[in-house]
Amino acid sequence: MKARSMGGQFTVIEGRAERAEAIRTRLLKAEAEITEREMRHSNALLEETVRQRTCELELANARLQESLKQLQAAQAQLLFADRLATIGQLAAGLGHEINNPLAFIIGNLDYVQQQLVRTAGAATPEEQQEMIEAIADARDGAERVSLIVRDLKVLSHPNDLENGPVDVVASLRSAVKVAAYELRERATLVEELVAVPPVNGHKVRLCQVFLNLLVNATHAISPGQAARNEIRISTRLSSSRGVVVEVSDTGCGIPPENLERIFNPFFTTKPVGVGTGLGLSVCHGIITALGGDISVRSEMGHGTTFTVTLPLYEAQEELTSRAA
Repeated sequence: MKARSMGGQFTVIEGRAERAEAIRTRLLKAEAEITEREMRHSNALLEETVRQRTCELELANARLQESLKQLQAAQAQLLFADRLATIGQLAAGLGHEINNPLAFIIGNLDYVQQQLVRTAGAATPEEQQEMIEAIADARDGAERVSLIVRDLKVLSHPNDLENGPVDVVASLRSAVKVAAYELRERATLVEELVAVPPVNGHKVRLCQVFLNLLVNATHAISPGQAARNEIRISTRLSSSRGVVVEVSDTGCGIPPENLERIFNPFFTTKPVGVGTGLGLSVCHGIITALGGDISVRSEMGHGTTFTVTLPLYEAQEELTSRAA
């Protein structure tokens, strides 16, 4: 009896264990289903959140792209305005530069006309030679005017953003021709222009940089002292695969407390109406955007030197082959 009752007790216990196991299994299954539903719900929420954030990022990116275009347009307008302001400051000198050869041309053509009328087409060999020389001189004067107008046209050309190989020496000489009148009034120009490889840049903007530096150099020297002062421009190839351009003057120099501020926008020590305070800031912006560097050293009473370093131009094929 006892054994049977114990066997029956075991059967009851086993039945209870099976029911408990079944209950646990159902509970686990229910928990798994709840967890799965919660995960699906969480995933759906996460996907919706990601979608919303993606849309927000796309909108923000579109706004940033539009802002970038506006900033680029504003920068181009600022650069263009600075060039026009510089040309405006030099307007009187440019007029003189053009009027001189024009007067020479008109005088020579008048002479030839008078000679033709006087000789009635039967000029002596000597008179013919004189007229030929007068016409040749007039042609030289016309070419000089043409070069000045060409350089002005380059500087007044609207901006474009395409960079390419630029001849630094040619850009320097273009800037010198535009600033020639003021240079002659204040200093002797010394050129140490060594042939250098093309740099990566923009012809108009580099010419703008050099013109601004030349104008600053002339304004550091009082008029009427050309024999006692000089402005020196030089080019050289640096050891770090770059081209170095220096513009030096023997002017008044820059006070030490101003040296760290001269590239700041609107900083100027010139009287109101003479300087905008943008020239050197524009130079700094152009040069750094090209991957170059511009620096200054100065000593009061002994002059100033601006040093511009520009990267050499490398064709896209060379860059691609190096990357490969």
